[in-house]
Amino acid sequence: MTELLDELEKIHSIAIQNPKDLPPETRKRFWNIVRQIKKNPKSVDSEVIKAAEIRNILFEANRGRAYPLGPVLGLETILGLLALWGYIWALGTPLDWTGIFIWSLSDWMTFGIRFLFVFVVIAFIYPIGRVIAGKWAGIKLEGMCRDQYYEPTVKIDYVTFLKAPASKRKWFFFFAGIWTVVTSFWLWVVGMILAMDYTALILTIILVLFEGSVILSGNPSSTRGEMGHYNREKRIEREWEKNLANLNSTTQVD
Repeated sequence: MTELLDELEKIHSIAIQNPKDLPPETRKRFWNIVRQIKKNPKSVDSEVIKAAEIRNILFEANRGRAYPLGPVLGLETILGLLALWGYIWALGTPLDWTGIFIWSLSDWMTFGIRFLFVFVVIAFIYPIGRVIAGKWAGIKLEGMCRDQYYEPTVKIDYVTFLKAPASKRKWFFFFAGIWTVVTSFWLWVVGMILAMDYTALILTIILVLFEGSVILSGNPSSTRGEMGHYNREKRIEREWEKNLANLNSTTQVD
């Protein structure tokens, strides 16, 4: 048994008793160990499996159960398409963008309805980004759950996540984040074709500014969304690459 595995066993015995009240120092130590596992290009299977078990205990205590991916994703896709239909329906009410500075209350209500439909489409289609990214990165997905803001998201299979190369973990989150920008951009294209509408472009610009600011800030906090995760994995990738180079140089010497 490795030293890390021994620590993980002790943390597991504490977490399984009362995961919602896990001592802060124990929780902090657990995530420090997870980072060590992520930085190791030759991860130890037993450590990965035990870390994933603890994470799942804490995840369920914090987020609740995960629901089957297929049915929920299908439902969300249908809801997203219905919202898309609502947006197209809202385009039937004329809105003169050249006179935006003299819009009436009715015009602003029309804009608000369009904006709401665009936002809902992006929210419901968002999980598809994680599904596509997971397929590419070889990271399995366990099901649908809620995130810290009570919005729908996709639960990651932590074993395949920890075993994935650092670069793939990084790009997994980047694509999942940029997917919202891609979705809003195509909604703008639809709006322009059907009614010369700029509603989705406004949201696209907001998303680009937000995601870009997070990347530039380097903030790794989970409160910064997918790009916060991207920043965290980007930092870890640097250490992962150094450790891989050291392993390769050691192997060559041997």
